[in-house]
Amino acid sequence: MEPITFKAKKYQAPSDFSASFTLQLVGSLPVHSLTTMSMLPWIVAEIRALSNTKSSKEEIGISQIRLYISPSSLRCEPDTGKIQQWDPLICSGLFEYKPQHVHKLIHNSHDPSYFACLIKDGAANQQSICYVFKADDQTKCSSAVWLVG
Repeated sequence: MEPITFKAKKYQAPSDFSASFTLQLVGSLPVHSLTTMSMLPWIVAEIRALSNTKSSKEEIGISQIRLYISPSSLRCEPDTGKIQQWDPLICSGLFEYKPQHVHKLIHNSHDPSYFACLIKDGAANQQSICYVFKADDQTKCSSAVWLVG
């Protein structure tokens, strides 16, 4: 009797990053891992309030960033612009997470240019972090939320 053999085509992974967005990183706060969806609007308001208490954008850290979204990762890097060439010695990634670490997303219909994501760290320290982003274009914000979620 002849053995049964199968030939399977190798799965071709999509390109490394499928979408990228230029956004402003308003700020972030560490939060407890048991933070619920109903608490997120209060956390977002706190992050935004903290960013408004400083006098200049440089002091508070509102910065242009590039958010790269793919099936394998969510990565945030400073946006160096078109004039300056990216240099890994000067600019490093702000964060990179696997998609399964994105625990919750919030996109407020009253202020559609802002969105936030709650990232759960897999470590045992019971800490999560909430990042708040602002887009100049509301459609970019909606697209980013749709792709991340």
